[in-house]
Amino acid sequence: MLIDAANLYFRAYYAIPESITATDGRPVNAVRGYLDMSAALIERRRPHRFVSCLDLDWRPAFRVALVPSYKAHRVAPNGAEEIPDTLAPQVPLLLQVLDALGFAAAGAEGFEADDVIATLAVRDAATVDVVSGDRDLLALATDRITVLYTRRASRSWR
Repeated sequence: MLIDAANLYFRAYYAIPESITATDGRPVNAVRGYLDMSAALIERRRPHRFVSCLDLDWRPAFRVALVPSYKAHRVAPNGAEEIPDTLAPQVPLLLQVLDALGFAAAGAEGFEADDVIATLAVRDAATVDVVSGDRDLLALATDRITVLYTRRASRSWR
C-alpha cells in the first residue's frame, strides 16, 4: 500500500479540529487524522507493506520549466509551499511517529510523492493499492494497481 502522505495529512488537518492537541497544547490534528486513516486502511485492506510516500520537492524544477504555472497558486511570498502555520510543525512529528511505529517512508530528492508512488507501483510485481485524492494517480490503475481515491467530505475510499 502506497500512501500519498501530503495528500492525506492535508486532508486530515482540515478534517480534524485543531482542538485536538498534545499535552503541551500543540495541535496534532493532522497527525491524529493521518494515523486514524492509516489504521482504517490497514484494518480494511490488510496490506503486506505500508509506505508513506513523501514530497521531497513539492514543485520540481523540471515541471516548472515545462509548465511555469505548475502549482503557482500554492507558492507563498517566500517562495516555499503555502502551508498553514499549525500544520507545518506537525509534519516532522508525524514522520517521527511513523518511524517509531516501524512504518516505512519513501521520497526522492527533486521529486514529488506522485513520482515515488508511480515508480514503486510499477516496479512491484505484486498487487498494489495506491491511496490518494490526487486524480493524476488514477492513470496508474491496472488489473494489478488499485487506486483508492479519497473522496471529499468522506472518510471512505473507492
